[in-house]
Amino acid sequence: MKLFSKNLEEENRKRLRGILNKIPRLECPIGWEMATFAVGGLTEIGFSDKSESLLLAISSNGRGLFDCSKLERIDRDYSEEFEINYEEMTCIGIGQISGEKVRIAGLHGGGLPTTNKLGDSLEFMALDWPNLDFIFQPNWKSMYSERDIDDCVNFLRTDTIKSYGFNKIGNCFVIATSSDLIIFKRKTV
Repeated sequence: MKLFSKNLEEENRKRLRGILNKIPRLECPIGWEMATFAVGGLTEIGFSDKSESLLLAISSNGRGLFDCSKLERIDRDYSEEFEINYEEMTCIGIGQISGEKVRIAGLHGGGLPTTNKLGDSLEFMALDWPNLDFIFQPNWKSMYSERDIDDCVNFLRTDTIKSYGFNKIGNCFVIATSSDLIIFKRKTV
């Protein structure tokens, strides 16, 4: 049974392309600032439950700890002597969160929140697969609504993604590719 005809698929792709082309392109969403860190072989990331701004990054070369509120790497462990529990999707933290079981998301599953409590959300389109366009939708806005589209921002195009999402309190979000960790934090007034 054929659910979609070729014409419907082409019309929908054309409609989505029109939406994507209308969304303003900026390097960073308005009201946010960002930093990019090279992390070769990045596989998983996870926010600490003890301190919402601390992010654990796991790579083939060890683990790194980032303070998203300061947009900086604060600790690094080059040891490959650590375990990831793939059933629970957890990994033991380092540095300030040493001993904490951090819930992770990435290559092997899991997920981070894609919406925060203020209604900011992240979505992506893959119209030019394998490239993905990431869209930031602020304050319950939707890129699919004509009245909201100018408030949304197309801020990143990448061809690899491991994980993305907000921390628990929603003042930071991250995008992890196989080689980069991009951290965004809400600007403080």
